Amino acid sequence: MKKVLFISLAVILALSVSLIGCGGDGELPSIYIGSGALDGDGIPVDFFTDEDVRKGFCYAFDYDTYIADALQGQGVQRGSPVVEGLYGYDPDAPMYSYNVTKAETHLKLAWNGTVWEKGFKFTLLYNVGNLPRKTACEILAKNLYSINDKFQVSILALAWPTILAKMYGTRDMPMFQVGWMPDYPHADNFIVPFMHSQGTFSGWQGYGYTELDDMITAAFQDTNPVTQQAKYDAIQQRYYDDAPGIVLAQPIARRYFTEHIDGFYYNPCESSYAGRLLDMSKSEVGGVPYKNDGIFVFETIGDITSLDPAWIYDTASGMQVGLINEQLLYYDGNSTEVFQPLLATNWSFNAGTLEYRFTIRSGVQFSNGNNLTPADVEYTFERAMCQDRPAGPIWMYYQALLGADVWGYEDTTFAAIDAAVEVDGNDVVFTLSGAYWEMPFTQILCGQWAGIVDYEYCQSINDWDGTEGDVASFLHPAEPGDIPLYEVPIGTGPWKLNTWTKGIQVILYENTTYWGGSVPFNQVITKVVEEWSSRKLSLLAGDADLVYVPATRFDEMDEEAGLNVYQDLPSLSVDAFFFNMIIGGPSS
Repeated sequence: MKKVLFISLAVILALSVSLIGCGGDGELPSIYIGSGALDGDGIPVDFFTDEDVRKGFCYAFDYDTYIADALQGQGVQRGSPVVEGLYGYDPDAPMYSYNVTKAETHLKLAWNGTVWEKGFKFTLLYNVGNLPRKTACEILAKNLYSINDKFQVSILALAWPTILAKMYGTRDMPMFQVGWMPDYPHADNFIVPFMHSQGTFSGWQGYGYTELDDMITAAFQDTNPVTQQAKYDAIQQRYYDDAPGIVLAQPIARRYFTEHIDGFYYNPCESSYAGRLLDMSKSEVGGVPYKNDGIFVFETIGDITSLDPAWIYDTASGMQVGLINEQLLYYDGNSTEVFQPLLATNWSFNAGTLEYRFTIRSGVQFSNGNNLTPADVEYTFERAMCQDRPAGPIWMYYQALLGADVWGYEDTTFAAIDAAVEVDGNDVVFTLSGAYWEMPFTQILCGQWAGIVDYEYCQSINDWDGTEGDVASFLHPAEPGDIPLYEVPIGTGPWKLNTWTKGIQVILYENTTYWGGSVPFNQVITKVVEEWSSRKLSLLAGDADLVYVPATRFDEMDEEAGLNVYQDLPSLSVDAFFFNMIIGGPSS
């Protein structure tokens, strides 16, 4: 008897009625599922709730070919979302392998034999310009067809913001493919988004159940390293047993700058592809032509989604927010456990009271001339929790400050949020929900989502006014543009926004009031250039200082002269396919 997971049969039936047949016109919830039925011309919305479908797909994927072709060998297969280098990693976690016989066995059992008899059709999507993800789609589609020519999967590319909106909004993709980098470098931060019923990806795909949620909470709160590791081993085994997705690989990163750029260093928790620009410099050296003096030009494949720190949860947006806004502290060099002060000059934790106290730097101005105060810091974190955008990063604040049962605003009260972050003179005091959050909380504060915003400025653009009565106006925004700070940010960072031309480029100018002194670039320009050959030509001509290089092009770029190449960078990220258990819903 198969284990019942994810969502009750009653909910599946209700969704099937409301999404497929009873809306008057019978409109399907997705254009990517063909007929919407298991009739050979499509798939039903609950296609992936069948365990044999999921396991059949896991065995149908060729992991070695993916690593060789999509990553140029620069990756290692993993059996669960918990990758090597994280606390709690199990090196003995079981992994699926490419096995046509086992794939066929499971797919013949799927849906009581109907899948094998009728076949299926659906569309796999990936973000434009991401060649490794395109390759992954092609491998899966080709292998499924080779197993049974009635298994027909088409492939379609869409812009990155569109893909993101489909993942957390319409949820109409049968499967989605995305990578994850650490919010905090701990097994919990990969297990929660991949496996908890309230997790970022698992929530989008409809995976998770109470027993597993309890296991995840118990493991994180266990302070005995031996028993805690045993609990994490069991959770990683559970991911293999449930097969909610196809874990592709843990990549080994590279970066290709022109020789004009110096000062890059790699921190595995830094989400910006470019790294920390403030520590870099540009000079007229090397064989590549020297252009754009005083300007850093980066060409990438995806546009940003928002410039509001409380909204952003993708690397493209995070880079821009990280240049405009600053956090209280940040990682020191390559370390993930040692920090340098930014807007906080010092900090301390009291294990008895669970209070984390941060002293706020004086003499700092926002780029509009307003002075930074502790009240801005308090407002920043309370605003984020009172906005609580769906599928955003703020679940971490709720968990760290308000407890394991608090995942969003509806799980708590305004009074509790208000009490969790308080101003005390020139200090801001956070009260944690448990001492086990001491280190992870400081790591969370390094994320670009923790960039401090200007309370006074937010009031001037009619953002949240800081009171309980105004929460309803800003709670759970459906779109990035629903929030006033979306495209008009003000921060204390080294640069400030000049223009954001959507789908084309973001231009930042130097913040001349920056408290840290001079900055290495007068302008930072980030361009969206989807075509690889155009990005490569820009780099070699000196028109760009850094471009996004897909792993499929590593060997090609290693032969080029005039570049600073950083190889074998120890990524803590992981890429995966996720099976959507209920295509088109539920929306909560």
